[in-house]
Amino acid sequence: MNGAVHRALVRLPADARGRTRVEVTEVPTPRLEPGDVLLAPVTVGVCGTDWQILRGLRDDPSRVLGHEGVARVVESGDSGLPTGSLVTVNPTHPGDPSFLLGHNLPGLWAERTRIPATAVRGGLVLPVPEGADRPGVAALAEPLASVLYGLEIGLGATRPAALVVWGDGIVGRLARDAWQRELPGLRTLLVGHGADAVDPHAPGLPDLLAELPSPVGVVIATPRTGTRQALTAVDRHVRGALVVDVHAGLPPGPVALSAGELDVAALRADNCGGEPRPPRVHHFDRPTGSLFLYGHRGVSGAHLRQAVELLVTGQEEPPGSAVLTHQVDLSGAADLVNSVLSSARRVADGRRVLKTAIRIGGGDDRRV
Repeated sequence: MNGAVHRALVRLPADARGRTRVEVTEVPTPRLEPGDVLLAPVTVGVCGTDWQILRGLRDDPSRVLGHEGVARVVESGDSGLPTGSLVTVNPTHPGDPSFLLGHNLPGLWAERTRIPATAVRGGLVLPVPEGADRPGVAALAEPLASVLYGLEIGLGATRPAALVVWGDGIVGRLARDAWQRELPGLRTLLVGHGADAVDPHAPGLPDLLAELPSPVGVVIATPRTGTRQALTAVDRHVRGALVVDVHAGLPPGPVALSAGELDVAALRADNCGGEPRPPRVHHFDRPTGSLFLYGHRGVSGAHLRQAVELLVTGQEEPPGSAVLTHQVDLSGAADLVNSVLSSARRVADGRRVLKTAIRIGGGDDRRV
């Protein structure tokens, strides 16, 4: 591979507002160390955390983003992975914080991606069946796996009589569907900006929250900047037992809740990559009922495999569904990202951007 190059979607230097636009350019193909694996991404996704990095809301250093997707093995070393086989990569290594694919290491928005030996040995490169490179599978598997992780923890704490999903982006909508599939008939309130959601600033929202039967499950799937507002609102207005999955990130430090000043960011980080077992759920007393609070980072290989199976077999959101709003190639991805960053709204081609799939290993520039 000495002297070889490949194309990648590379972040440019930040502008005065901290935004990093992107361009398609040739970069050196990495040389492998013993135990490394070289992948050729086929279809990858654009995640909410990618948007946060691009907008300057996070300081992750990788110039090539992308931690969701499916790739083919190009060089397998001694991994036992067949050359040409399809794999996905678990982007978080609970035992090695230096491995965060697409955050502090070059990610999948490229024609070639090196996965270091520590991640290979840790079982983070997972074989997937043929068909898993379809946009509706490859781009949705990791967010769905994260939703399944939160659902598993929540059901271990209680079976709610009602559910609030705060945030109607890709994770929020997948979470709503997953909870309703698990608990048919579950009364659900979606809070967000879509036509089927209640606006978070609607005057009637406090009454809607107060009327929900206890116990109430909550999935907070907002952008990072909206987590505190969502958490304090449900704490203030929901009566009875409250079980909250702080799926969204938030800055460290105390959050003033009726149960006291809680460092929610620290509590959220207790569960990572499927560990520990059983997962940690924190219980606090508040004037109107108990608060059960938890969060999670990353997913386990089992969650990823479950998500891929649901998507490949059509038991979950099928390819081309409403949540997969855009499909582009690398050049189209650069146009989409830069257009959105130039606007105050996450809209491209006249349509709200929920989930974007980037076809790298062939395919045309199509929109759905």
